[in-house]
Amino acid sequence: MDTRVYYGEYTLKHWIELMLKKNIILPKYQRSFVWEKKDVQRLIQSLENGQFVQPITIAYANEGNIILDGQQRLTSILLSYLGYMPNKEKFDESYSFADGDDSSEDMPEKKSIRWTFQELLQKDSNTKEEIKKQLNNDDRYEIISIPVNDDFFEKTFLGFSYIIPNTTNTNDIQKFFSTLFRNINYLGRKLSPLESRRSLYYMDTEKENYFEGKILNSDDIKEDALCNTKIIEKMVPCPIDFARYLAILSQFYGLQNSNRILVGYSAYNSRENYIADYVSYILQLEQESRTDKFDAFRFDNVFPNCEFIDRFVRLRNWIQENKKNFNLDEKKDAFTSWVDADYWLFGLIYWIVFKNKSITSDKSLIEKIRAEISNKKSSEYYSKSPNLLKHLRERLKVSIQIYEKYAN
Repeated sequence: MDTRVYYGEYTLKHWIELMLKKNIILPKYQRSFVWEKKDVQRLIQSLENGQFVQPITIAYANEGNIILDGQQRLTSILLSYLGYMPNKEKFDESYSFADGDDSSEDMPEKKSIRWTFQELLQKDSNTKEEIKKQLNNDDRYEIISIPVNDDFFEKTFLGFSYIIPNTTNTNDIQKFFSTLFRNINYLGRKLSPLESRRSLYYMDTEKENYFEGKILNSDDIKEDALCNTKIIEKMVPCPIDFARYLAILSQFYGLQNSNRILVGYSAYNSRENYIADYVSYILQLEQESRTDKFDAFRFDNVFPNCEFIDRFVRLRNWIQENKKNFNLDEKKDAFTSWVDADYWLFGLIYWIVFKNKSITSDKSLIEKIRAEISNKKSSEYYSKSPNLLKHLRERLKVSIQIYEKYAN
């Protein structure tokens, strides 16, 4: 079906007027509001600084102009204009299915509530003054401080694309929007965690080598500090995420307390946010949450003049010499679990890379690590949930202690 697509931009004030007058509405399928106060403040700051903000996608349907993409942005602009924010603790959570992760020990960082900006537009005529009076008398809302005035909303622009299907047939329109929504939300492939992180240090070759554990040899070919050792996940050998070890060991280096590592990231699927925040911290970018977790670690003190390459070389050389002792899967050249990988790598990376020591290759060292791995794998409880945070912390602590006796 042919469509017409128009592009342009509106002032923030005009977007607000469109919402207040109900000239743009949310289709029923749109999820509830999920952004936190810091997300709202960050959006306004980005607009104020003239940074790129993704345009809004609007489409014409039989019931009017519907928001296909951009609800969180538009809601945040409206809330900033009003100076109020829904208190998530006083609203019911939105409906969701279980995510299948039974290792979670804390709640997700962002809570979705059964609330959208349309809850504010109960009257036929809605003004800023009327809505603010309503919110001021409703203890489910709290004041949000946004340091901008009306001039900001009148002179700041946000782009849009406006889609009009070339038909009035209800069935055709429904099929068109179903396909369009699927294209926007399902068919587009998200960036992998590594791809997302790489966007943060794009064009910074030095930091790229640090985060990815790479060494540039004499032929200008990048070599892997871990000797391309992999780990088997879901029966597939996958590259080991070097930044995972850097993030955890950096926090440990600063705090010197394994029990304080990854506080707030008990859920296994939240740990990518932790690693991304570590990358942001090193690059002096804004972190997503718990922004003080790496404060005790000072990159320039640990790696003066970025002197980590020689340590990466020593790490690689040690692994080349001792890789045969890792009990890797012979066919896939990979660790069979994180239990193996962590006992072998935590202490090794810590003492060589962070403490700038050398590790003596010794038969007793190999035997101690193998004994720890064997002991843990023999425990049915441990084997069923090796990524519980308390198990990871234990591996971190013990691995560092074992290698300490052989560091010089």
